[in-house]
Amino acid sequence: MPEHQSDGGERLQAYLGQRKRLIRLAYRYLGSVGEAEDIVQDAWLRFAGADSIEDAPRLLSRIVTNLSLDRLRSAQKRRETYVGPWLPEPFVEQAASADIETSDAALDISFSVMRALERLSPLERAALFLHDLYDVPFEEVAETLKRSPAACRQMASRARKMLRKDNRRFPANETDIARYVAGFEQAMTSGDIEPLKRLLAEDVEFIADGGGKVAAALNILVGRDRVAKFLVGAARKNPDPEHTAIRPALINGGPGLVVSVAGAVVQTFSFALDAEGSIAAVYTVRNPDKLAGIGEPR
Repeated sequence: MPEHQSDGGERLQAYLGQRKRLIRLAYRYLGSVGEAEDIVQDAWLRFAGADSIEDAPRLLSRIVTNLSLDRLRSAQKRRETYVGPWLPEPFVEQAASADIETSDAALDISFSVMRALERLSPLERAALFLHDLYDVPFEEVAETLKRSPAACRQMASRARKMLRKDNRRFPANETDIARYVAGFEQAMTSGDIEPLKRLLAEDVEFIADGGGKVAAALNILVGRDRVAKFLVGAARKNPDPEHTAIRPALINGGPGLVVSVAGAVVQTFSFALDAEGSIAAVYTVRNPDKLAGIGEPR
């Protein structure tokens, strides 16, 4: 009897033990929760049919990488015609299930890191992920990427340098989110935006993803005065404030906010801080296509 038929139970357990980590890996390539889950499901079929397995996590990571690279080609073409700034689909998790995931700092999926990853080529990402996350030797990385080991080593090195250059932002915590909400509510009630401005870094960025389907800033806004005025002004245009709810949620590995109007999710907010603890970036996803799965935490 072939090995892969006799050890099906062990393979399934190995796969299930890696599944959440693999979804996060695929998400780092694609920025889509649904596509990441599809990739990992397809990876199981290939993993189950493999002739022999020496290192299950390593083999699964290679399978997920190959499948993600194939899908990433078409995703990149869609992004070339995307309207306004692009942000990944919000990855909303239950706190209990995310505790294990967030302990793996190497699989950071915060919006600041995801935007930094977008600056890397697909092959640079793959070389970095396979070697640094799964300890795949560059000889095996080369087999997966159809490049020489030396080229893969160089791609991973470039990717590390670029990510270190962008590593100037830090995740917000629950206290930071509560301070933001209090400052925002005070600004809305009093009409004075100064309390909100004091929470923002001088060069804060506001990045909104509407995908051309709903109203959203088409360019990245920079500066505390400009961002504070935009946030308050946009909130005042809400046609149904009485039925608007803002709830905390774990988004992309850190605390964030989900905004609903009449029970339907209309946007999410995520934040990044600078070294002084001021809000350095506000990320809001409004594209309804990217919000469809919210309310079903993973």
